[in-house]
Amino acid sequence: MTQAAVQLESTPLNVLIVEDSEEDADLIVLELKRGGYDPEFRRVDTAEGMLRALDEKPWDLVLSDFSMPRFSVSEALALVQRQESDVPFVIVSATIGEEAAVEAMKAGAHDYILKHRLGRLVPAVQRELRESVLRRERRALEEQLRRAQKLEGLGLLAGGIAHDFNNLLTGIMGNASLVMETPYLESGVRGMLQDIIRASERAADLTRQLLAYAGKGKFVVERVDASAVVRDISELIRSSVPRTVELSLDLHPDLPPLEGDPTQIQQLVMNLILNAVEATGERPGRVFVATGIRDIGQSEPVTKFRPGPPPPGRYIEIQVSDNGCGMNEAVKAQIFDPFFTTKFTGRGLGLSAALGIVNSHKGAIAVESAVGTGSAFSVLMPAMEAAAGAKDSESAAGAAVEKGAGVILIVDDEDLVRRAARATLEHFGYTVFEAADGRDGADLFSRWHDRISAVLLDLTMPRMDGHDVWRYIRGIRPDMTVVISSGFEEADAMRQFTDDPALLFLKKPFTAAALGHKIGAALERKKKSRSEPRP
Repeated sequence: MTQAAVQLESTPLNVLIVEDSEEDADLIVLELKRGGYDPEFRRVDTAEGMLRALDEKPWDLVLSDFSMPRFSVSEALALVQRQESDVPFVIVSATIGEEAAVEAMKAGAHDYILKHRLGRLVPAVQRELRESVLRRERRALEEQLRRAQKLEGLGLLAGGIAHDFNNLLTGIMGNASLVMETPYLESGVRGMLQDIIRASERAADLTRQLLAYAGKGKFVVERVDASAVVRDISELIRSSVPRTVELSLDLHPDLPPLEGDPTQIQQLVMNLILNAVEATGERPGRVFVATGIRDIGQSEPVTKFRPGPPPPGRYIEIQVSDNGCGMNEAVKAQIFDPFFTTKFTGRGLGLSAALGIVNSHKGAIAVESAVGTGSAFSVLMPAMEAAAGAKDSESAAGAAVEKGAGVILIVDDEDLVRRAARATLEHFGYTVFEAADGRDGADLFSRWHDRISAVLLDLTMPRMDGHDVWRYIRGIRPDMTVVISSGFEEADAMRQFTDDPALLFLKKPFTAAALGHKIGAALERKKKSRSEPRP
């Protein structure tokens, strides 16, 4: 085999040699070449020289003498360890004794070679390089595990916070909406109560989004008025917009609905507005938000939209523009990439999340921008045809609650929820029993099951959860009307009750009217099932 062939097959190796003897360093390099390596090396013999070398580039291997006049192996090892790198550190010495070698290994050295036995050098280097790769892979797996455990912990924390927050919102919304039922209420007081309910509903939307991101809920698809979403979210974040920035709206008054998750669309609009506000910097600026209808024809050029050109059709358009700093072409090409940001660390998911939301709603997003002239984002989402019965269904949802009769057992571990639900049901004419947890609820039902007309049952409780109480109830009264109440989405909350299609569901937080309608509907359905002839 020719010398050229040997060189072609050699393995590149960056070696930092800590050695005061240039001749000994040359012998080490020659031995590495004989073993099939093509070493690129640097020799140092002082702490200053080693620090410069470590900062200059990453090294595959450090070979260090044990005894040097101006530098020691312990100092060299400490400098490598300070870099927090996993480079193999091998001692090559003529004077090291067995006891000193053991102490060096305990301090972090990976192996030691005697200079008069350099034949062991290449096998030791090969082994330590393999071990280094395995250590890096193991640390990477451990880091992935720690990250997964951290995310799982955050999910549990988010779910717990959302659960408690939903209970608080149930008390706020329930009490405020119950006061709204008071006749002859002053108009000013009624307006304040409506503001409380609207703010609680927005908070409930944020809680639902928190549950969804924690993996404990699902996004819900509804008919959404984009102008109403923009108006609501603009009012919500207006207080966080600097006084130097003018936020103005031009909203279409009669948009056809789009099909989507209102919380996600709120998040989309909020991300775009906050991005526009930050683009204005510290100088006075203007952010303009508009909604409208846009018809895309067969030949209309829409190639600038992401994730691709929208097909021909009618779209709801949401535009957010600013007169801020603008972007060059390089920045525009990356703004939708995850974690890309021209701002401080931690704010790089806004536009990436915006693109994801648009894509999940079968829409598209485009941006026009130039340095010094500001930016304009345009979002297109498919418009729906307005359903003929939409307004009728809305008016039915807001219909007055009819007075009822019967005994309702409320089983919920949150005092605020029980008090609000009890006051609401008594207002609508019902007699109420209440239990503070699942065990008390089961005991109450066993004593009064012949008098109880329906059960309002929380899903998550101490001692006995909602599922266990439901099974206990079904064991005594298979025909009992039960309404499951939870802050989780219905599909998730009811998954464990698939063998009982007669159950009803009420999502927290709820208003007084929602609770009254649900209990009334449950009792009416029970009455109809009893009157129907059995086969």
